[in-house]
Amino acid sequence: MTFPRSSMQTLFKYLLFGVPLYIFIGAPLLKIVAPSFYGSSDLANYQSFENTDALVFPDNNLVCAPHSYNVRVLSREPLVVYIDGFLSRNEAQHLVNAAEENYKPSTIFTGEEESFDATIRNSSKAQLPRDNAVQCIEARARDFQGWRPDVYIEKLWAQRYVAGGHYTYHYDWSGEVGPRRGGRLSTFMVYLDDNCTGGGTNFPRLQRPPEQKWCDVLDCSSTTPADEQGITFKPVKGNAVYWENFTPDGRGYEETWHAGLPVRSGVKVGLNIWSWYQPYLKIPTAKA
Repeated sequence: MTFPRSSMQTLFKYLLFGVPLYIFIGAPLLKIVAPSFYGSSDLANYQSFENTDALVFPDNNLVCAPHSYNVRVLSREPLVVYIDGFLSRNEAQHLVNAAEENYKPSTIFTGEEESFDATIRNSSKAQLPRDNAVQCIEARARDFQGWRPDVYIEKLWAQRYVAGGHYTYHYDWSGEVGPRRGGRLSTFMVYLDDNCTGGGTNFPRLQRPPEQKWCDVLDCSSTTPADEQGITFKPVKGNAVYWENFTPDGRGYEETWHAGLPVRSGVKVGLNIWSWYQPYLKIPTAKA
């Protein structure tokens, strides 16, 4: 069977103009209208934590004692909130005790590999066993954020800093900009033990409020080093600093650049609570 020469020329013209038209217009439009056709790559990003078992899942049968705390909004853009009494002193001490036997050197993750570098991060970390107290703190952290759909808490880690311990300036949202690419949506820095001098959490790109009432939790001393810019939260046992890492359009807030300043003496123990946005995550029916 043969085709007329004119038909072959017409077919060639359709291919010549149709293929680029599909690549630049049709395919992107189809990805919006029918994303299931293109779900594999995005799904792999979203489900990265399902494979590593790093997230925790709500337990509808969890029973927690009532707990109250006070909040102070330091900044709206980005949102930075100070929480007085986020943990009771008994809860804080319980976590300190629970972490004691599980510490190991803290590592840094570049996005490709995990390594130990004490010049960048000099501390030890311990993943907390998920007893009832820990699960209630996880639920409290989600409740504070309004129980947003598809937002999950990462398993809780205690961080211990002895004299000389520190964590140099960094972002919690890492190098991948946008919550759809796996960055941490929000951060709680909770202080479990404040038996130390130094060790504050410094945000060099945030401005100190003019009111002196903030000096109970911010370092307002005249002896603050000249190269220490912005604001520094003092470690106060049971209290927490909460901040959001992304703008509404998915860019990382540069104002969240922060560091754990060196501990001059004693011991500081902190608790990291990180939240991740994972819309395609399949929640197991039972999770320990």
